[in-house]
Amino acid sequence: MSNMLKNFYGTSHMGYKRNRNEDRYLIKLLQDDRAILLGVADGMGGEPGGDISAQIVMDILQQYQPPAKTTEKGLADILEKAGKKIRRRAQEKTELEGMGTTATLAFVTNGTAYWAHVGDSRLYLYRDGELTQITSDHVFIQELIDDGTLSRSDAERHPLRNMLDQCVGCMDMIPDSGRFAFLPGDKLLLCSDGLTRQVSNDKIKAVLENDNARTVSEQLVKKALEAGGSDNITVVVLINNAILGRG
Repeated sequence: MSNMLKNFYGTSHMGYKRNRNEDRYLIKLLQDDRAILLGVADGMGGEPGGDISAQIVMDILQQYQPPAKTTEKGLADILEKAGKKIRRRAQEKTELEGMGTTATLAFVTNGTAYWAHVGDSRLYLYRDGELTQITSDHVFIQELIDDGTLSRSDAERHPLRNMLDQCVGCMDMIPDSGRFAFLPGDKLLLCSDGLTRQVSNDKIKAVLENDNARTVSEQLVKKALEAGGSDNITVVVLINNAILGRG
């Protein structure tokens, strides 16, 4: 087990400016330790029940049993199921009206990573020294970023940069999902925006050069705290090895 712990790790910190941690994460080994399920959820800051919403997603993810023929649709269905449960909870308790959460989920098996996503938590792939953001943020200004109207540096200062246009629990939610090859030496990073608001992609990439998942996770949280720690910070890291359905 000690060797395995070098290859995946998750951690969460409340940060310096919040009075509670509304982030949640999950790491669960499956299929005799030859597959792994990962998730990060960030309850909507300032909304009642943000932490409850994030926990609902993780509880449903915890119960997930991947079918023999895995597809990304199974992960998207988890988000749909969680969204319905969150809306029901809000209807039962009016003080929770408006509750919701982001969520980024991944399932890795047989050399493939499947993912589903809603909100502005993120999934990154680090491969051969390059960092690629797999997910797109569900924020109102994302379309402006995608068409080049707004540069990423300008987007970081835009007044609407943190305003979500989708969340788990919001009506008309449409999760993004997909899959990609997960090759030997690849690294996955799932994180809440408490990291990405404070730490640049270049700095994240530099930390991911390390080959110990715990070290990477703790160093990323440390950098977010050093930059101000203005939000909850959650990081989950997975490094490919023979455990993940190879051989």
